Amino acid sequence: MIRLGRTGWNNVIIFAMLLMIFLFNGLHHKIISTSDDEATQSLLPPNSAVLTYQYSDFKIERIGTSWRTNKQLNIDVELLDLNWRQASGEMMPIVDEKSLALASVELFIAGYDRSLVFDVFTTPDGCFVDDNQARRLKLDKQTCNQLFPTTEF
Repeated sequence: MIRLGRTGWNNVIIFAMLLMIFLFNGLHHKIISTSDDEATQSLLPPNSAVLTYQYSDFKIERIGTSWRTNKQLNIDVELLDLNWRQASGEMMPIVDEKSLALASVELFIAGYDRSLVFDVFTTPDGCFVDDNQARRLKLDKQTCNQLFPTTEF
């Protein structure tokens, strides 16, 4: 039988508690996560700061805490930025099909070497976007109109 002193038992209790924390934390994520979490994904990486929105017919750039556009727009740029950061869509399988994109936008994000390119395609109840990360996300009509304000859906 093992005889432990006060310090030894304290160490056993500490390691047992750490083991329980790791075990419960892992189980928590397994129990709470559902297939809906995997089916719906955010368009942008979490906590990302977009520096430039390059649409086919206009460009919006972040200059310090404000925005600059290369042409006069009738949209709220702050709201557009917020909509992009909050937008999420339902994952869809990518099918090799030959269809032309209705619109396209390239986003330059702080801290990323490559830009994100989103091509939008129309559907009867909204649209879907393909990105250069091999994802296809289905968006509802309202989200499509918010993210691509100069495109008719």
